[in-house]
Amino acid sequence: MGTQFRRTGFLLVLAAAAAACDSGEDVGQVSAAAMSEAGPSSGDPGCTQEDPFTPFDTMDGDNPITMQNGRVIELRASNRSKCAWGRISSGAPGEEVWTERKDPTANEHEGPLGHTKIDSGTAKYTPAFKNDGKVMRACGTSQGKTECTGWF
Repeated sequence: MGTQFRRTGFLLVLAAAAAACDSGEDVGQVSAAAMSEAGPSSGDPGCTQEDPFTPFDTMDGDNPITMQNGRVIELRASNRSKCAWGRISSGAPGEEVWTERKDPTANEHEGPLGHTKIDSGTAKYTPAFKNDGKVMRACGTSQGKTECTGWF
């Protein structure tokens, strides 16, 4: 675990390129689309959402998590910028998502960071935040219930 994101975005880009080859699409277009997720432009300086991946090795819980009503809360990360952000999907307007970060040896955490609500559609991303040698998780609320991913 620790401060470094273990998985690389390379596998995501490779999978997108393979899918493009199978579908006859231009590899450059698919790779560029896989490189970044549209999200809010605020967050920590220097953070980008390039080469996004979903970290599955969390310390104490799952990522992503599916709430009882089908909403999905997910921590996304970038090896390139060493930043992470939250995402809610299969949601409805008014539902919320945010990220939290903490020192892996401490009980207290910092957050909510990037608290945002779905304003239209079914999904929303928070801004990206540096892990700064800390672990992060995503949390969301739907129908009055709050759930969080494991810490990564």
